[in-house]
Amino acid sequence: MNRALLYPVSLILIVLVAGFTPVAPWLRAAGGAVLFTLWLYGLLGAAGDSRSVGYLPGHALLFLGLGLVGAKAALWAWLAVPLLTVALDLALRAGRRFLGASIYVILWLDLFASVHQLVALGRGLTGPALWAWSTGVGVFAALFVGLGALRIVRTPTLAKNETKGRAD
Repeated sequence: MNRALLYPVSLILIVLVAGFTPVAPWLRAAGGAVLFTLWLYGLLGAAGDSRSVGYLPGHALLFLGLGLVGAKAALWAWLAVPLLTVALDLALRAGRRFLGASIYVILWLDLFASVHQLVALGRGLTGPALWAWSTGVGVFAALFVGLGALRIVRTPTLAKNETKGRAD
């Protein structure tokens, strides 16, 4: 998405998600505040040409989805996601590979757990179906997160290349 279009559309999305997610008003306000923090991080130039603000629409829609299926515990965990996204970007920009890898692990395990809850509650999974879904997500998450953290730790120039784009 074009950056000139990303910021206004993302701001509208933040307002809609914070206004219409069917959860307690204070939780909607908290969700809107952390999304707005990520939006400001990108807008105010602290991020330079960072790609982390590009994840904002996905973060917002995940918040909305978790609210729609009533995943209260996952919403609590989700509140850290936009802040961890900013922290990961800052750590990699500073060349702190091991700190970045640690934040990466926490961020992605949080995201996988949130998506797990979204699907499990949204589909009403129970019994063997829930076990199969949980096992599949767990194995995929372990491989994805492990390989991603290894990539961060083993690539000394990742902080310099971070601004040119990366594939997670």
